[in-house]
Amino acid sequence: MTLSTVFSNWLAMAKDDPVEIDPDDINHEARTNMWSFSPTDEETPQIHAADIVAFIGKVIAARRSALAGEDMLFYCWHDAQCRQLRFSLVSRSHGRLPFRCELRETQDLALIAERVVNGDWRNEDFVQAPSEDGDAQEPAPFVLPVFVAPVP
Repeated sequence: MTLSTVFSNWLAMAKDDPVEIDPDDINHEARTNMWSFSPTDEETPQIHAADIVAFIGKVIAARRSALAGEDMLFYCWHDAQCRQLRFSLVSRSHGRLPFRCELRETQDLALIAERVVNGDWRNEDFVQAPSEDGDAQEPAPFVLPVFVAPVP
């Protein structure tokens, strides 16, 4: 699959970025290695979930090549508050990801892609005013889906 101009530009920015390895500080690693992406209004109609899957696949391939001999975890998620696709890397020696919420780890990248593209970027109803019923229903507990892949 050939990537659209949007994803080609994003890939050019992210694929060769230096990776910080700090097995003593998971938060430092996570912040330093994090990338976030969101399309402009003009780019959004060109973006499909399959494009996200191909883009992230190429980023992972580049990271695997660059990090041969290192034990890292690549992880990717939809940050709904910022309306961004985000990814980062941390050392596997931490034994966890740097989130302070309940996670649902997955190896199904399409789940994250569908969520960010169709559930957010291409969903005109994503941000809605609260209903007139207010907070009558108790909200479901928040569980963050996160795609995780070992690197290399």
